[in-house]
Amino acid sequence: MNIVLFAILSLLLVLGGVLYWGGQRILQQEEEKLRTDFTVLAGYIHAHETVLQGLYAQGLNPDGRRLVASTRVSETAGFERASWAFYDGQHAIAAMPFSLLCQSPDACPVAGGVFTGIGDYLSDFYATRWAASVYPAAPLFVISPSQQLSMSVPAIATMSGYEPLTRQTFLAVVDAVQRAGGASDPEDRSDSEGPSVLWVRDKHLPDAMVGMLPVMLPLNARGAEPATRRNVYAVSLLSRGRVSISERIRQMPLFDRFWLVRQGGEVLLGEGAPPVMGPGFHFGRDGLLLRIADKSGQWTGYYQLAYSGFFRANMWLPAAVLLMLGLGLAAGCGYLFWYNRRVIHPAETAHLDMVESEEFNRTVLDTAPVALCVLSRLEGRIVFGNALAAQWLDIGVGEQLRDSAETNKLLRQVLGASGPGTLETFRTHDGRTLFVAFAPTRYKKQDVVLCAFADISARAEMEQTLAQAKQQADRANEAKSTFLATMSHEIRTPLYGVLGTLEVLSLTPLNEAQRRHVDRIQDSSVILQQLISDILDITKIESGQLALQREGFDPRELVENCIASYAGVAERKGLVIYSGIDTATPAWVMGDGGRIRQILNNLVNNAIKFTDSGHVVARLRADALEGGRARLHFQVVDSGVGIREQDQACLFEPFYQIDGGSHLVRGAGIGLSICARLAALMGTAIQVTSEPGLGSSFSIAIELDLAEAPPGPSPRLHGLRVYVRSARRALSVNLCEWLEHWGAQASVAPASLSPVEAGERVLLDVQIGGDAAAPIEWDGPVVVAGGQDEAGTALHRADRHYLNSIGFALERWASGDAAVATRQAAAPHYAPLNLRILVAEDNPINQVTMRDQLQQLGCEVTLAPDGAEALAQWNIGPFDAVLTDVNMPRMNGYELASALRAQGVAVPIIGVTANALKDEEARCRAAGMSSWLVKPLKLSLLWSELRAQRAGSAEAGPPPSAPEAAAASAAASIAGACAAGAPPLVGKYREVFLQTMNEDLARLERALAAANVRDLKAVLHRMRGGFGAVQAMALYQQAEAAEARLGAGKRLSDPARGQVAALADALRAMLAAL
Repeated sequence: MNIVLFAILSLLLVLGGVLYWGGQRILQQEEEKLRTDFTVLAGYIHAHETVLQGLYAQGLNPDGRRLVASTRVSETAGFERASWAFYDGQHAIAAMPFSLLCQSPDACPVAGGVFTGIGDYLSDFYATRWAASVYPAAPLFVISPSQQLSMSVPAIATMSGYEPLTRQTFLAVVDAVQRAGGASDPEDRSDSEGPSVLWVRDKHLPDAMVGMLPVMLPLNARGAEPATRRNVYAVSLLSRGRVSISERIRQMPLFDRFWLVRQGGEVLLGEGAPPVMGPGFHFGRDGLLLRIADKSGQWTGYYQLAYSGFFRANMWLPAAVLLMLGLGLAAGCGYLFWYNRRVIHPAETAHLDMVESEEFNRTVLDTAPVALCVLSRLEGRIVFGNALAAQWLDIGVGEQLRDSAETNKLLRQVLGASGPGTLETFRTHDGRTLFVAFAPTRYKKQDVVLCAFADISARAEMEQTLAQAKQQADRANEAKSTFLATMSHEIRTPLYGVLGTLEVLSLTPLNEAQRRHVDRIQDSSVILQQLISDILDITKIESGQLALQREGFDPRELVENCIASYAGVAERKGLVIYSGIDTATPAWVMGDGGRIRQILNNLVNNAIKFTDSGHVVARLRADALEGGRARLHFQVVDSGVGIREQDQACLFEPFYQIDGGSHLVRGAGIGLSICARLAALMGTAIQVTSEPGLGSSFSIAIELDLAEAPPGPSPRLHGLRVYVRSARRALSVNLCEWLEHWGAQASVAPASLSPVEAGERVLLDVQIGGDAAAPIEWDGPVVVAGGQDEAGTALHRADRHYLNSIGFALERWASGDAAVATRQAAAPHYAPLNLRILVAEDNPINQVTMRDQLQQLGCEVTLAPDGAEALAQWNIGPFDAVLTDVNMPRMNGYELASALRAQGVAVPIIGVTANALKDEEARCRAAGMSSWLVKPLKLSLLWSELRAQRAGSAEAGPPPSAPEAAAASAAASIAGACAAGAPPLVGKYREVFLQTMNEDLARLERALAAANVRDLKAVLHRMRGGFGAVQAMALYQQAEAAEARLGAGKRLSDPARGQVAALADALRAMLAAL
């Protein structure tokens, strides 16, 4: 019995001790909970102050405009004060919305639904600051009592934290700030680090307090200046309930009453005065009391826990002690059983699994196709290695790698590595090439490096083979380029002799049969030259030496010249070939006209080549773009055999031919490839549309800059009524558009014409080779547009390929004036250059060709067989320019140019070479040459280059006077035309022209003496037509300017008299020269 009593007493003592310890523990836990609550509250207050001080720091920037942005806002209806307005705004979908309160309609910065202020910045600031905080976000306000503007983030009714901001809370905060803002001076709350936050309480905000700090923020765009940013407060609303996380989780309060007192005795939270007591727990009349202060001593919290609530919450303690006493015995027995089953037995099983796993891992490592080894970082010895590592490296565990240069390099890189790495190649003692991957790690309580070796001997051998193949390909490509450049030079040199001689021959009087033979030889030579140029273009493209030029050209003339040049070939096949050009085509653009012409020529040539019957049409359309640019659409359409869809994908590949066995005509297969690459250089591509048996369409759109066109006459057809007749309606419609563009009233001629209209209209009859129009009865006037050989032989004939030729023919008919400008296909004529040229050329044929060409241009030529002889010739007599071949014996062209420049020679030196690659120009320029030309040379290119060099030469003489210049130009034009094969107008009407000009000069002088403006205008108009007919453009422009100077007046002014007199002097000088 005593034993039982002792046991009961012992149990009671144990239970009493447990109860006492449990009670103390409960008090400690309650104190810890309350201290945690207060610490969280103090931290939350500090977080609010940090946010407000962050806004204060932003307001210190004197430039407030960077904070202002425009945001679309919407007004919230149903506000109880009619003069106030609420707006909600959000500058992005993911941004925090804000609310704006305007208490005065006049001061509200909202216009047209857009608020210009710091709404965007405030939303971003709120999201950034509170996102980085561990505390829940609280509403942030910026309030200006003086401006009667207030903002909040988040917006009203937006969920932030556990409760949304309400309109009543917003207004209560505004009222609290307005009351507190006027009652305190911001300077009184400043310290060394800036103004401190003022905390106030408001009766309308229970269990909450308002923190406010004056800031210099611009609420709107008008407040961006520092002087206007006064009386603005950053305000934060601290709600006690936002940090009472444990209360919300437990759904019961931690305490019954709470007071928050700021240093100085001001109570900010809680009703009434807090109890007076010291720190720690105290037993009061109504319950337990606890006083807690933060580390700074600025904030003090008072907690009161009612006894009833305390005991009700902790009744579990005695019951738990009794329950634990009963369960302790059962738990002890159960624990032994559980420990044996859950710890001892699983540990034994895990040990067996670990042994099996290690054996399996060793098997995997030994059978892996990669050599694995572990090196000690301290000694470099092998700590572990699989079978493949022992075989490849010829080592065992505890040994070191074989001593060699490769091994030392491997050990230096591997043992000193601070992280994973690789070694591309490592050669073993038996010549094997390995790839090494390594990584530092720990193994058996020491620092080691794990290395993995992969055999890449086959790959290394393959890479070496590929490198050798690349070297061979590079050498072959270099040999190919050298071969092409050499062949270009060797072929172009005799080809220059052929083409140059033919061009000079074509300028001499020939009969019809001879002319056909010469034309045929020229066509074949041009095809050969184009083939050589295409091959060189491929070489240039492959070597990156092909560059586009930028020069002005007329796109309409480019298309017309292309069609005119291929018209003879097409018509001999019985094809209809013509062009259709949009009237909106610009007169002058900037670009590489030569390369565009090359593309168009190739497309037209292919269309003719693969079309046996039907037509070939070239079209040009223009779209205006912004910035002074235009998009030109070139299109070539044919009715040929067409192209299959599977062939279209390979059409632009080099040397590709479409089923060569099925066509009678074949080509080299490089033209379209070059065209595609040229189009790519221009930033565009060639589009193909084709079906077998229906023909093909090739089109390209190129964007070019617009430019000012050179001055020149254009047809004037105002009031003229024209019928247009051709075998193709599309051609007739296009001609009507152009005639209307020049002022005429044009329409397509109907199938049956009324005899009444014969006296009212002129019929433009376009005769297309290979497709004659049906006969028509027409008694009225007719202007015939035929081929190039027919144009200009009669007053009312024109070249159908050139729009200007047709327009001027109609103008000649309308005015009855044979002197109206016309576009002829006669042999070109060049104004004499009157230059003394020193030519250095070693090829005898090219010597004669170049001499004949230069003499044709009115130059005096001195020949030298090499550079040394040319240098000696230079010292004998003066010369105006030097033309030199670059490759000659004794002294080449580069050395000649350098020697002449070393002597101070400043005249133009032009290099002539058969090498068309781009780097040739750099070599010529480096040697001191003014420019370079590529053989074969055309007369037009040679004349243009010499004239340009003469104009830019520093040794050029003073320019002649205006009358002398005009006379010289006109005389040279006519004389050159006569010498060049007598075109029909000049050769046949030379005497008529001279007689007419002498008569007109006499009439001009009589009208000038009588000051008769009407007669002067008539004579000038007549003379202007004559000047245009012989291409005396200087006198043409001078007559046109004099006619414009006379104007519509009836009196002769002194400037007009002087201009007419100057024209008379120039005409008199020209007639004397002829």
